Amino acid sequence: MKYVNWSLDSAAERILSDQNYEQSFAFYRLWLDIQQAYPETPSDPTLDRIWRNRTTNSIVPVNGKLIHPTVHLILRFAGEAESDHILGLHTSGLQSRLCVTSLQAFFNHNANIAWNSERGCGSDFWREFYAEANLVAHWANLGRIEEAAIRNHILQSLISHPKLHDHQADGLIILFKLAGATFEAYADPSVFDRCFELIKGHYRPDSARGRLVQVGIRPSGR
Repeated sequence: MKYVNWSLDSAAERILSDQNYEQSFAFYRLWLDIQQAYPETPSDPTLDRIWRNRTTNSIVPVNGKLIHPTVHLILRFAGEAESDHILGLHTSGLQSRLCVTSLQAFFNHNANIAWNSERGCGSDFWREFYAEANLVAHWANLGRIEEAAIRNHILQSLISHPKLHDHQADGLIILFKLAGATFEAYADPSVFDRCFELIKGHYRPDSARGRLVQVGIRPSGR
């Protein structure tokens, strides 16, 4: 994952220059573990076509529009293509590979946007990241993502940087709105609570995204 390498290089530089050594070491350990856990997956023509069309203009973060309105069709297409008596000959394992691809890209584009933001630069991948966050939430609900990824990687990747960036706060909102119960069941309670602490104060309460936080992205009973 190209952009994860950027983050690892930056972390190594901070470690070796004694800048927040312990925090930088923990960051390096997390992201190297993520990089090693999600190797490249083989593609096929159907996966490639789904992937090229996963984004949508309906996601407008500044207006609080974070939920992908047709993500269910991506999942349906993948499932039906895999089970179809003709397409299935060419798409064996499509859903699993699409799930892994979603996770790889989620981590990679998160790292890219954060790396550029910390340097005052823009990123071309924000639209992809939001689509991937929506997909990850749905894959988690469907039980396609391993418990270890939910427990050790997904939330941690969004709160591991020195500051919470807007795209990361939005990613947390998406995950908790769509799959809050799933993450509550499997994520470390301290990490789960830390996520809510960070997003609770990230946006002004009267902003579009701030109102999303106020109206119940947290599962009941916590």
